[in-house]
Amino acid sequence: MNNTINSHTSWQPLEEVIVGQAYTPDYFDFIENPQVRNQLQQILCETAEDLDNLQKTIEQFGARVRRPELPNKHNFQQQQITGRGAPLPPLTPRDWQITLGNKLLRVLPMQELDVLCAEYETAQPGSVVNPHGNKGWDENCILNGASASCIVRVGQDVFFDNSDFLKPEQTRWIVDNVLGPEYRIHEAITDGHGDAVFAILKPGVLLSSKHDVNLNLAADFPGWDVCKIWDSSIWAAMEVGKFKYEQSPGAWYVQGQTPTAEFTDFVNTYLTKWTGFVAETVFDVNCLVLDESHVVFSAYNREVFDYCRKHSIEPIISELRHSYFWDGGVSCCTQDIRRRGGLETYL
Repeated sequence: MNNTINSHTSWQPLEEVIVGQAYTPDYFDFIENPQVRNQLQQILCETAEDLDNLQKTIEQFGARVRRPELPNKHNFQQQQITGRGAPLPPLTPRDWQITLGNKLLRVLPMQELDVLCAEYETAQPGSVVNPHGNKGWDENCILNGASASCIVRVGQDVFFDNSDFLKPEQTRWIVDNVLGPEYRIHEAITDGHGDAVFAILKPGVLLSSKHDVNLNLAADFPGWDVCKIWDSSIWAAMEVGKFKYEQSPGAWYVQGQTPTAEFTDFVNTYLTKWTGFVAETVFDVNCLVLDESHVVFSAYNREVFDYCRKHSIEPIISELRHSYFWDGGVSCCTQDIRRRGGLETYL
C-alpha cells in the first residue's frame, strides 16, 4: 500500500497537494466604510477565483487537491470588532508545514489544517509530527517563529536556510526528530524564505534570483544549469498598475490600482499579519512543479519561460492577481503531500 504522505523533492510527479484558502468576502461585511469594504471584498473574491483556478489546473494533471477549512465567521468577526486585527487566512500552507519523506512536519500549527492533518495521521499513524501538541499553539515550542519554506528537499540532501526565519537550534530539532540518518544536511543562507530565492524544476535545472548572493550554487549543485532572475515581474505589474511607490513603499500592492488613503490606513492598521514586503520578493521562482515536464507560474516572465522550454518544460500560467498584496506565490499557496517516487540521490 502506498503511503498517504510521501514527498522527497519538489519535482517528482505530484499526486496530492493542499491549496490554500482565503476568507470569503462576507467575512468582512461588518466594515462600515463602503469604499474600504468593497475594495477588500474585491481582493478576496478575485483571490478565491484564482485559487479555484489553480486547483483546476493541478487537477487537470491528475493530482488530488485538498483545501483547508475557514474559521467560524461569527467568532472571526467578533475578534475584529474588539480591534485585534485579522489573523492570516489559511492561504499559504507552505509556510506552516512541509512533507519530509513519509513525515508531515507542522512547523507552525494552523487550526484550519487540523482536520486534514488528523485525516493523514489516521490513514498513516505516526506520519504527522506536531511539536506543539494537540492543543493548538504552544508558546514554548522550539519551532515558534520558524517557517517551513526555509527547507528545500533534494532527495537525500536537505537544505536549511538558517537565517531570519529558521534558527540553527530549530534545524537541529528537525534533523533529530523528523529526518533519519539516511539524509545529508546542508546549510543555505538566503536571509529569507528559500522558495522565493531558488527553485529546482528537475535534476540539473535550477531557477534562482538576485537574492542568492550568500548561496554557493556552483558548489552545492555542481554541473547544474542555473538561470538567475534579476528583474522580477512585479516591476512590470507595478508600472502597468500605475503603482505609487511613495504611498505604499514596497510593503504591499494591489494590482491594477492605487489604493485610496482610507484603504491603505485600514490595511496598515488591521491587516498587518497579511502583508509582507513584496518589492523584494521574486515570485517568478515561487512556482509549483507538477512533474519534470510541467511547472505552474503565477505570471509570464520571458526569461523564465525561455529557460523552461530550453529544458523541455512547459510553463503553465495560473494567475494569482493578488500575490503582491498577500506576499505569497504559487509555491507559498500550495504544499505537496504526496509525490510519486522514493528517496534518491541527486547530488
